[in-house]
Amino acid sequence: MTVTTFDPAGAGKHDPVEVLARVPLFAGLEADVLARLAQVSKVTRAPRGTRLFAQGDEARALHVLLDGQVGLFAKVEDEGEDTLLEILDAGEAFIAAAMLTGKPYLMTGSALTPIRVLEVPRQALLDDLRASPDLALAMLGSLARHYRQLVQEVKELKLTSASQRLARYLLGLTPRRRGAVIVRLPHNKGLIAARVGVRPETLSRAFAQLRGEGVVVDGHNVAIADLHALGLYCHDGREVV
Repeated sequence: MTVTTFDPAGAGKHDPVEVLARVPLFAGLEADVLARLAQVSKVTRAPRGTRLFAQGDEARALHVLLDGQVGLFAKVEDEGEDTLLEILDAGEAFIAAAMLTGKPYLMTGSALTPIRVLEVPRQALLDDLRASPDLALAMLGSLARHYRQLVQEVKELKLTSASQRLARYLLGLTPRRRGAVIVRLPHNKGLIAARVGVRPETLSRAFAQLRGEGVVVDGHNVAIADLHALGLYCHDGREVV
């Protein structure tokens, strides 16, 4: 793992303040707040498969994903295999609740692709939260959005079928909502099954059910004949959170 510590004297695309300003969580904050955070933060690069922290570890920093994807996994104490609970994309902060409360992580964070992660030490961030109302409000907004995402996922698990959840996942792979499209599955089917909330064998049955909705799978490529019809099938009118 290669660690690059922010240099406050940097410039251009390597300017730490500019890096922080491009992160949604910190966008809009005053330059002096960003400068204080930049002085104590660091950027970590890691290859696919790297474990950033383990379930039960003490939360020592706020992680913000700059590039790549991170999977959050959990299991019941020391029993069984890790189950994928969430896939994080660039720009997302994690896991703020553990960092703010000082409680151990409830999940394990692992790189699904090569990644670049910003790490803000816990104590430094807590000090700035006390000193900056704007930063505190930004953190509160981030926590609120994450809570709404969790509620939305619980609703989907309770109120929709496996094939409908899979359809929503596929729709999330393209910004288009009309016409036909071919999307490429970004992960293996084991990870996709865990993300959708089903077993791998159930995922195969869900794909089979979607053939009647114009969805054809060929390896990692998935052809969708009618995006609008697929959206109607899975009631894809979810609120943007």
